Amino acid sequence: MEWLNPQYVWTLVLIPFVIGLFLLAAFRRRQLAERFGTLASITRLAGNLSLRRRRWKAAMKTLGIALIVLALIGPRFGTRLKEVTREGIDLVIALDVSASMMAEDLAPNRLDRARNEIKNLLGDMDGDRVALVTFAGDAFIQCPLTTDYGALRLFLDVADPSLIPTPGTDLSTALEMALQAFEAPSGTPDDEVRTRAILFVSDGENHIAELETILQDARSEGVVIYAAGIGETEGAPIPVYRNGRRVDWKKDRTGAVVTTRLEEEVLQELAQDGAYFRVARTSSSLPRITAALDQLDQTTFGQEEFEDYEERFQWPLLLGLLLLFGEWMTPEQKRSTDSRRFNSGDDFA
Repeated sequence: MEWLNPQYVWTLVLIPFVIGLFLLAAFRRRQLAERFGTLASITRLAGNLSLRRRRWKAAMKTLGIALIVLALIGPRFGTRLKEVTREGIDLVIALDVSASMMAEDLAPNRLDRARNEIKNLLGDMDGDRVALVTFAGDAFIQCPLTTDYGALRLFLDVADPSLIPTPGTDLSTALEMALQAFEAPSGTPDDEVRTRAILFVSDGENHIAELETILQDARSEGVVIYAAGIGETEGAPIPVYRNGRRVDWKKDRTGAVVTTRLEEEVLQELAQDGAYFRVARTSSSLPRITAALDQLDQTTFGQEEFEDYEERFQWPLLLGLLLLFGEWMTPEQKRSTDSRRFNSGDDFA
């Protein structure tokens, strides 16, 4: 047996609290009765009250509240065989880790902002297989296709320019590596045809201008390309770090500070078959990609069978409501008066 909502176990304190309220009410009634006269005379005046019904009503209300609290915690026992069908797409995220992504026109810098945006995107995904490719002047598969988004986040945390010693930004090499990421771990393509998509996350500074070739290769493979532009269009200098501290700005051969800016035209052309999203200083449209991916044909990855507990909260909830309704319908007075009188003051307990 297990519980659906164990975080609500603390609500069990309501049961002794309700019992305490009933005991306090009985004590207060006895005190008030003693102030008006002797218990024998008060009971003669209130002879139509039924102590038994009052106790039954208190017991029904307490038990009803206890059962509703039990239903809230959610008892689960007894197993059933459950079958789950996994559907989704294969998505490769190609993350630009070139030196220009260290520009600080986005806080704290373009690369950190891109990593946070991707993590938020993973939080909105369910069932899709995702891979991570990092690229600059070269590219490699940082994480193969997986549904373990926690592991993918760990690979994101260590993605930085030191991983790619080759400077520059080569989108064609990134696409080639992204297509390899769609292949099976053995290196051979999967027999099952899956819907595939690539998300380029970059500032668009493509130093190898082969965009048309890239698009043709993607179309021939049946891959839809999306792009997310990171940065601002007015440009920003590229910091130079040493031992984790910024010591200077990147300069050209003449000693002038090198600036980098978001090249939206490149990314918009790259994503002409998919969609382009912008991540700016104070806004981001990248969360809308989940709706775009949902419009693609979902592939069934497989079916899994496992044993799961049956939820049994319905029965205590129903019994609790019936008890509360029965307590509400039960009067404290007797149906008819008779000559019997109690010799004690228990009617006020």
